[in-house]
Amino acid sequence: MNSKKWIKRWFFISTFIFSIGVFNYIIDPYGLNGFYKIEGINDKKLSNTSIATRVKTAILQGGGFDTVMLGTSRIGVIDPEVVDKHLGGKTVNLEYPASITPIQKKLFFYALKYNNIKNVLYGIDFLSFNQSRTIHGDFQEFYDFETEIENKERIFNLDMYFNLNTFYKSINIIVNNDKDFRPKESVYLMKNGMRDYINHIQDLKDRKYDLDENINKSIENYFRKDAGEYQNYVFSYEYLKDFKEVVEYCQANNIKLWVYISPMYSKHYDAIHERGYADEFKLFKWELSRIVEYTDMTGHTELTVNTKNYWDSSHLRKELSETIVPVVLKKSNNLGIAKYIKKYNLEKVDSNE
Repeated sequence: MNSKKWIKRWFFISTFIFSIGVFNYIIDPYGLNGFYKIEGINDKKLSNTSIATRVKTAILQGGGFDTVMLGTSRIGVIDPEVVDKHLGGKTVNLEYPASITPIQKKLFFYALKYNNIKNVLYGIDFLSFNQSRTIHGDFQEFYDFETEIENKERIFNLDMYFNLNTFYKSINIIVNNDKDFRPKESVYLMKNGMRDYINHIQDLKDRKYDLDENINKSIENYFRKDAGEYQNYVFSYEYLKDFKEVVEYCQANNIKLWVYISPMYSKHYDAIHERGYADEFKLFKWELSRIVEYTDMTGHTELTVNTKNYWDSSHLRKELSETIVPVVLKKSNNLGIAKYIKKYNLEKVDSNE
């Protein structure tokens, strides 16, 4: 093949790839850049929770935040704007779904690079200390040494646009972007990183959301023997070190820290005990108490026995932010936390009850 044919082919290939990139960037199926919205074409987006690392780092790189919310999706449902009302400034919800503490630690130190962090709300999670759980999701791409997360470098998401998978997503957005379109999953708000259950909210309005069924399915999935989140639970002291490192950094650098254990639906706690994880759960609380004071919202309380406070067995509704945040910040005790149903005689360790 002569040089002219090679030049023509490479020109065609380059033009094709460039065109796909521009097309994907404009349609922006995940809402990463917010460059251009056309009603009925690309104003409604797909769920972006599958690219949580890219979303959260893109938000952080914009700067301007002074408060960080750390943890799993259980803190992800808490509204940062409610935190802003109590602390002032600007809050980012930095939850990472089903995350272990090494992920949370790395995201925290990444946030420090681009923001002047003065406050941290840490929604600590029993599952974040499960030795059987490892790095997962899109964080795997950024976890190892010499990555942007490790070196606290800017992450440029251009590679997201120059691939056929995103192209298919863009086509899907255009074809389905009518008034009835909505993501099948929750989405992250690009302004502050909060997890928004827009899908459940609409289903609830349409009377298509069976709360009891979703709670029961949620518990079944968490405790599945073959691949549940609690599978082979062993408390990890390595993961505890990562948590401790965040706490010690905050203490050494005059960053205010509030730690709490998120309140799950009461039957979720029943399952923890019935499936044989009670001792690990008590160990988890005990080890936390040796490191930091925390607010304990676990067990059977007025809050946790009410199904209407939840979307499933472990995720609160956004409206509960107005109740949870003041208690975490020790500005209120109006949760009914002290009114335990003494079913398991759980210890109360350094809680704000």
